[in-house]
This record gives sequence, C-alpha cells and structure tokens, in this order.
Amino acid sequence: MKLYYDLHIHSALSPCADNDMTPNNIINMAKIKGLNVISITDHNSTLNLKEFLEVAKHLGILFIPGVEIETCEEVHVLLYFKDFSVVEEFQEIIEENLPNIALREDIYGNQFLVDKEDNIVGSYKKLLLQPLNLSIFQVYEISKFYNMIFVPAHINRQSYGIIGRLGTLPDELKDVSLLEVSKVNEFEFTNLLPKDSRYIFLHSSDAHHLWDINEKEFFIESDILYTIFFK
Repeated sequence: MKLYYDLHIHSALSPCADNDMTPNNIINMAKIKGLNVISITDHNSTLNLKEFLEVAKHLGILFIPGVEIETCEEVHVLLYFKDFSVVEEFQEIIEENLPNIALREDIYGNQFLVDKEDNIVGSYKKLLLQPLNLSIFQVYEISKFYNMIFVPAHINRQSYGIIGRLGTLPDELKDVSLLEVSKVNEFEFTNLLPKDSRYIFLHSSDAHHLWDINEKEFFIESDILYTIFFK
C-alpha cells in the first residue's frame, strides 16, 4: 500500500514559519492534498508535538513526531521519535544545549506555542534558529540512545546540508540509511556519497507555509514505513 507523506513541516513554533501553521490547519491541508502521513519538525524544539499528535489521531492521519536539530557545525538533521514517551527527556537535552540568546520577534518572527484548538497559548523566548552546543556526532549518538531515526536534512542544499557543510557523509555516520532531498537541487550530490551504501531518499517539503506542504506525489510503501518508523 502506498502512503503519501510529508515528513518535514514546521509549525508556528518555528520563527520562520507562518503563524497559521497550527495543528488543525496543517493536518486538514495535508488531508486535502491527499497525504496519509506527516511529521512536524520544528527548529530545535518538540514543544508543539503533543497537540499535533492529538489532532492527527482525531482527524485520522498518521503522525510521526519529529524535530529538526541544528548542530554546532550548522548542519540540519531531522530526528523522528519511535517512542513518544522520550520526547520530554529529549527536550531537556535541547534546553541544556541551546544558547541563551533571546528571540527578537522584529527580526526572526514569532515562536508560538499552540493548543489542539489552534489557540496561541504562549511564546518560546529563546531563539530557536541557532546551532546547539552539540556536534553532529553527538546528536547521532543521542539519537541511537533514544532509538530515534536520524536523517540528514536537505542534503543537496549548500546551506545547512551535511554535504554542503562537511563535504560528504562522514564515516562515523556510515550506518545512516535515510537521507532527505530538497526540491531545490543546488548541486549534484550522488557522487559525494559513499559508494558501498544503499540509501532511501525522502522527498519532504520543509514547509513553512500551508501551501508549501507536499502534494500527493511522494510515497513510501506501508511495510517499509512501518519497519523504519515503528519497529
């Protein structure tokens, strides 16, 4: 069975996202577009995931909780939780390693916390658009400890992509099998990957606006998706 997906969507918590990127708006837009599976992956924060999970269950769409981490090398990595019970503990690790730089809404935009009715219930005060004090290798080890899925984000982009920043996939990440490819292909990357590895390429939107969310275009076979994300 084909499951159409978008596994890289930002909510109103990400300062670069629209304020209308709320649970009901995003999930209903995903359903209108014919998607079966989505993930919310805010910058360096998991604080809106619980509300999205509840709305997704109610509206009948499969939800994979996630987060987009920026490492100290300025590489973006998508992490997906197999076990929602570790989200709060992982958020504490983020808090410990996020520099204490205050958000300036006039420059970066808002960082809204929302409830399941799409109401704004608060605002996160530290800037989320900044690197954590963790290397990509530390993030990888932490992800393994918590049994999370580690996916280098938009690897074919110069900015924040692992190849653009580091030149290749380091040997320490040789076990990584999932890579996200951006719709905007800034350079040819396949010749920069290790030759003896097989990868599954994810094509997600990195949506910051409702209209950016994937159309019914990219799919994963259901047995593969469940093997990767739920076993």
